[in-house]
Amino acid sequence: MASDISRNAQRIGRYRKQSINLLQGALQQIKQGHWTRSEDLLWGSLTQAVKGVALSRGEQLTNDEEIREYASRLGHEHRDRRLREAFTQLSNFGESVERLREARSRVDRIIPMLEDVSSAIERLWEMVPVAEPAIEPAEAERAVGQDAE
Repeated sequence: MASDISRNAQRIGRYRKQSINLLQGALQQIKQGHWTRSEDLLWGSLTQAVKGVALSRGEQLTNDEEIREYASRLGHEHRDRRLREAFTQLSNFGESVERLREARSRVDRIIPMLEDVSSAIERLWEMVPVAEPAIEPAEAERAVGQDAE
């Protein structure tokens, strides 16, 4: 049981790290004007965040449909439109960028969409309790022994 909890905590930590790295990468790609790459990175970041929340609640999601449904359910549960609509907004992202390019409109019109998706990712990670670093038994004994000295 304890090893399952530890293993899940490690997986959640990996999901968190990957999600944050992907989000940062997406924002960097946006600054460089690489919209298609940023969209892919945002998808990955959002997916990892949803999987992290699910795992922290003892649930495992195995496919894209389950991940989307879970995000929508979280959005309803927390009454948060950003969570409910994050995947829908990303689905429309590429199309929106193309329309803006064709119309030669300013790309800043999609900034609210990006802010919603980014804040949804941040909100998801706020739902996951941060585990305290585990102290190995040998380290705990040394620490106790040092206190006695």
